[in-house]
Amino acid sequence: MERVTSTRNPRVRALSSLNRSRERRVRGQHLVEGPRAVEEALDAGVVLEIFVTEEALAQLPETDGVTVTEVTEPVLSKLSGTTSPQGIVALARTPVFALETVVAGGFTVVLDGVADPGNAGTILRTADAAGATGAVFVAGADPYGPKAVRAAAGSTYHLPVAVEDGPEVVAATCRAAGHRLVGLDAAGDAALESLAERSDPIAVVLGNEAHGLSATTVALLDQTVAVPIHGRAESLNVAAAAAVALYTVARGRSRT
Repeated sequence: MERVTSTRNPRVRALSSLNRSRERRVRGQHLVEGPRAVEEALDAGVVLEIFVTEEALAQLPETDGVTVTEVTEPVLSKLSGTTSPQGIVALARTPVFALETVVAGGFTVVLDGVADPGNAGTILRTADAAGATGAVFVAGADPYGPKAVRAAAGSTYHLPVAVEDGPEVVAATCRAAGHRLVGLDAAGDAALESLAERSDPIAVVLGNEAHGLSATTVALLDQTVAVPIHGRAESLNVAAAAAVALYTVARGRSRT
């Protein structure tokens, strides 16, 4: 097994550049941190190489012939972009799915301008748990950024994910697939429970943390739904609101 000890190693520098979104797009690769997420990426067949510290070798999942390189803690920290990495980082190929494939399953989550990668990854994890069949990211966080991948805890590789530049094409493709487009909005015109009343194809659209859904996006929707606030909180975090809404959709779909 090869061992890399210097953060100035050319390969380490090249790999750490994948913490920048532009490099991920150009190279079609990303980094995955932590034993569980790496195991999920291995199961998905996207792992190209694994980097592990001596202390974490015992946590190494079955690698199926993928090259494993031992590294020091400073090298792993440089790769992961965090001060407390979990001992294992993988270099992975970024999956590419056509938008038509992503929406084909009938329960799509659209993140329209969700900017915080932690929120984005948490929403992807929640969508996976609620039975969503695909996710679309529009003009916001990169689903394959390190923070988003960590927050998704392996769900990045359970759903087909598409990245698009604008909501118009996404809305048109969803509608062509028979989806009802429903956005979460504090001033929504329908009750949350309406999401559980039907089981037809649906796209749940989530807006930016600070600004919500844009006027452009709202004009493309069939309906907006509000998550009720019963206490004195001004609003819900977008990931929390997504969890409430997606499980409400799941309840309606489970009836059929």
